[in-house]
Amino acid sequence: MAVALTLGTSHVVMAQQDAKQPIQRVIVTGSNIKRAVDEETSSPVQVIGKAEIAAIGASTVKDVLDTLTSNTGALSDLGGGNSFASGASGISLRNLGKNSTLTLLNGRRVANYGLADGGQETFVNIDSMPSEIIERIEILLDGASAVYGSDAVAGVVNIITKKDFQGVMAAAGVRQSLLKSVINRDKTASLTFGKGDLDADGYNFFGHFEAYHREPYTDREIMPAAPEWYKQYVNPSFGVKSTYSYPGNYVDRYPAVYPANPALAGKTFNTPVAGCTDVEDGTCRFDQWGRAGIHAEAKRYNFFGSGHMKLGGNRSAFSEVTLGKTTTTYFNTPPLMQYSGTPSTWYNSSEGKLNSFTEPKLPVGHPNNPYSFPVALRYRYADNVDMFKSVAEAKQYRVMVGLEGSDYGWDWNTAVGAMGSKVENNIHGARHAARYTQAVLSGEYKFGGVNSPELLDSMFPNLLFGGETKQAFIDFKATRELMQLGGGKLALAVGGDFRTDSFDAYVSDNIARGEIVGYGSINVTGSRHISAAFAELNAPLTKELEVNGAVRVDKVGATDLSVVPKLGARYQVAKRVLLRGTIANGFRAPNVAETGKVELSAFRNREVDPKRCAAANQLYAILKEGSTIDKADALTARDNGCSVSFASSTKGNPELEPEKSRSFNFGIVIDPLDNLSVTLDYYRIERRNEIGTKSTSQVLANEDRLPGSVQRLGVTANDQRMSARAKELSGKDIQFPVGPISAIASRYENMDRTRVAGLDMEINHRWNLGASGRLVSNLKANYQLDYRKWDTVTDTFTENLAGNYEQYRYQVRASSTWTNGPYKLGAALTYRPETRLYDDRYDGNHHAEGCEDQGIPTEYCRKGKDVVTDMNMSYTGIKNTTIALNLYNVFNRAPVTDVRATDPPVRGRSARVSLQYIF
Repeated sequence: MAVALTLGTSHVVMAQQDAKQPIQRVIVTGSNIKRAVDEETSSPVQVIGKAEIAAIGASTVKDVLDTLTSNTGALSDLGGGNSFASGASGISLRNLGKNSTLTLLNGRRVANYGLADGGQETFVNIDSMPSEIIERIEILLDGASAVYGSDAVAGVVNIITKKDFQGVMAAAGVRQSLLKSVINRDKTASLTFGKGDLDADGYNFFGHFEAYHREPYTDREIMPAAPEWYKQYVNPSFGVKSTYSYPGNYVDRYPAVYPANPALAGKTFNTPVAGCTDVEDGTCRFDQWGRAGIHAEAKRYNFFGSGHMKLGGNRSAFSEVTLGKTTTTYFNTPPLMQYSGTPSTWYNSSEGKLNSFTEPKLPVGHPNNPYSFPVALRYRYADNVDMFKSVAEAKQYRVMVGLEGSDYGWDWNTAVGAMGSKVENNIHGARHAARYTQAVLSGEYKFGGVNSPELLDSMFPNLLFGGETKQAFIDFKATRELMQLGGGKLALAVGGDFRTDSFDAYVSDNIARGEIVGYGSINVTGSRHISAAFAELNAPLTKELEVNGAVRVDKVGATDLSVVPKLGARYQVAKRVLLRGTIANGFRAPNVAETGKVELSAFRNREVDPKRCAAANQLYAILKEGSTIDKADALTARDNGCSVSFASSTKGNPELEPEKSRSFNFGIVIDPLDNLSVTLDYYRIERRNEIGTKSTSQVLANEDRLPGSVQRLGVTANDQRMSARAKELSGKDIQFPVGPISAIASRYENMDRTRVAGLDMEINHRWNLGASGRLVSNLKANYQLDYRKWDTVTDTFTENLAGNYEQYRYQVRASSTWTNGPYKLGAALTYRPETRLYDDRYDGNHHAEGCEDQGIPTEYCRKGKDVVTDMNMSYTGIKNTTIALNLYNVFNRAPVTDVRATDPPVRGRSARVSLQYIF
């Protein structure tokens, strides 16, 4: 509303005009040629300045980038507990993935995270970036491989820090929910110190250190705030204490022939183990929600240092040091003893075979078996609940030194540096197949008793997923003006760079040897050299028409030369109307995780098995009406067909070629008033030769057309048991037609394509109110016209996926800020529309019929629209002090309906208070 108000009043004559400042010429993201800072380029560039960053109340860089309407498909460390890249966050523009979005710090590359998401997708961890020292963030919404090389396919995010600083500045902030204090609680603190005036003293150096802590919380703590639709349709057992408990329940069936008591023969029983202190409905219980779903805890420490020194003769030296350490802790519920008769399978990459484990029953004569036959125990290994967690610790660095100057009419810049990232993710909670089985069957493990840490570590050993990236580089760039043209000077930029990088990913020996139940493995070793040369010309042919051309030649590892051109133009149709456009080629070179010595085995989770899901839903509908145990089995039955897990293996391919892309951008910039500007840009990107493997849903949907693509087990004893029980309850004979999936195998190939198209709009308005202050408003919006992936089974593009699950057709963010003297007051509104619940046509579980089969009402067979309003205010009336308050979700909007949500969504209002003081 604030944006609309300011636009509606834009006819008001400004009380006073800004004083004209000398035009400064700088490098703008997306070009190597200096230009006026207030000049629109042929490529669309959005800028988030430090004032807007302060208004957002950002605790992290991710908080800022989450406001981008073009940011879709990003990775958050909150949801990465089960990822190969745990403990990191990455940005994705245009739905094209994190590895097709180039993230820069002050115009140069940053080391990729030490682990690859999905074992393949390399990206920059934005959690390791300092946030308090940022001057602005420039987002190039255009292909830029001709300028930056590989990865700049969807666009570029350039995080630009302060260039110098004098004095000492301290800042701190605290955020938490007003709904419940444990939610969204984090703290930040930073200290910046600097000395020297570059102009007066000939030098300046400064350092900046910041710390961040996000606190965890459990599902039990937020349970009252969870919406009813989540409790009813997503997780009906949410809040119900588990029957897998400590000291447990004996849950089994008497033998068909039972001489001790023939009346009990063949009947099921559920008996709590003696000593249980929490019995409900005759069943021993454990409150797993006091441990489950804990909001990941994060501790981060980042340092940024910079130095500049004049050397005389228009030359100077500069240096940068970036150091970061992040620790992300994911808390897990204690593991279960869960006999089902169904073997767990996983791929043993060291021996090239499937390993198998079946949970044992307690044998006759076992100290904890009071029966005369083997018995199943529903048990929770809660001896030491604090040991079961995953801790991802990452260290990152970038160190560089450089020279810059002006000689013989050339402005030049060169730097040499090194960077890297190392990650170790230590996990407790999975079984060591042999040691676990031995401890259980021998009676060494005392169920419900006291067990030593050594025994628990033997049964549930530490697992390590580690990785390290390293890169060294040297670059050089020079620019100059050549000759006078009709509209100004013809400008040239030339340069080149050389980089060498390596990537290693590894696991602990117990995973590599296939000893851990259900755990995939990754082993990657490789390195490559990258060399490039580039040139760029900017030709103002007339006062109205400017043409820009760039070309870059890259040689990456063993791949062929990539020659990447880009052509852009801007035409000043009238004083207040500018047309602009670009056409560019782009590329992403295959990374070492795709071409190196790669052995990747993983588990696909929460997949729908199209051959078993229908029977699973029928069994669920029957069993959920039965006893307490039947209700628990109902969820198991549904998951055994509609949310399944199985092994997959992937190999590297040294013959991969770079992914290629072509992008088109055409836009108009209108300045109807001195204080109002409107931009509208159309974009279209088609990427081909994409590296990937056949998607799981496509392979499963076409299993019969692709013989050997899916490996299956036989119908299991647990399948038969649940079918028999359903027949007892209903008289219906419902059988699984095939056994569960055990594995899928593949290797990376150049096989896919993606096509995206859409519109970006931005409106900026400034209204000088004279003595009443100034009002600045901004609106950014993205509208997806087309989003299509490649169907590798039919060899055609998919249907248009824009508007499908979490692929928003459009996104809008509007903000206004009023400033008057020391006071500042602002508001921001974010809007996202409804999306369909399904991913694509293969997702039969979330189309209308699939929703009906699962008992999901029609109104919930969509993800709901979302409207969130935030407010901010600050005061600088105390000398050297800034006090700020942010209020998020002012109108207390409930979480949007999303019956595919994994975790219980909670929101409510939250607030952040921050203080900054300059000494």
